[in-house]
Amino acid sequence: MTSSPPADRPPRPPVRPQTDPGAAASVAPGSAAPAAPGPGAPGAAGPEISDAPDGRLGAEGLRAVSPRLVPARYLATIPGYVIGVLLAAGAVVAAALTGWWWLGLLALIPLVVVVQSLLLTPRRVRAIGYRDAEEDLTIALGIMFRSVHTIPYGRVQSVKIDEGPVDRRYGLAKLTISTAHDGAGVTLPGLPKDEAERLRALLTARGVELMAAL
Repeated sequence: MTSSPPADRPPRPPVRPQTDPGAAASVAPGSAAPAAPGPGAPGAAGPEISDAPDGRLGAEGLRAVSPRLVPARYLATIPGYVIGVLLAAGAVVAAALTGWWWLGLLALIPLVVVVQSLLLTPRRVRAIGYRDAEEDLTIALGIMFRSVHTIPYGRVQSVKIDEGPVDRRYGLAKLTISTAHDGAGVTLPGLPKDEAERLRALLTARGVELMAAL
C-alpha cells in the first residue's frame, strides 16, 4: 500500500539542465555551422604583404628592359674597376712601406665599391621597368632608393635617343624624355633600338594629338 503526498505540499518545478558557458558548442550533422568572423571582426586575418621582387613599388605590369644591359654595364665600368683595384693596391703598398698599418684599411673603400657593383648590377637592371599606357608612360628605377615616374603624353616636350659605343655594341639605346615641368627629364636605359624607336614615335604622336585637342 502506497501513501500519497500530502495535499497541502506544492509540486516541485522541473529542473533544467545547466550548461557550461565556456564549453564548445557541438554541431549536429545537417545543421548550419557557426559563421566565421568577418574581415572587420576581432581575430580575422589581415591581408598578406609580399616582399617578392614583383611587389616592388611600381612593378605591377611593367616591361623589363633588355638583359643585355647587364654585360653592357660591366663593360662600361671596367675602367672604374681598374682604378678601384689600383687604389686598393696603392693603399696596401703605402702601409707596408711606411709602417702605418691603418693605411691598409683605406684599401677596403675601393674594394667595397667594386664588389658591390659586381654583385648588384644584375639586380639593378632587373629593377628597371616601363609601361606605356593609353594616357601616360611609367618608368621605374632603383632598388633601395626606388623612383617611379609617370609622364603624361600631353606634357612631353622632347624625346631623345642616345647610344654610346658600348650600347651600340650590344644593340641598345637610351631614351631620354623631358617635360615642361622637369627640364632635366627621365632616362630609360637598356632598350633595344627598335623598341626605343617605337616609344619615341608613340610619345611624339600622342603628344601632338593631345596638344591639338586642347
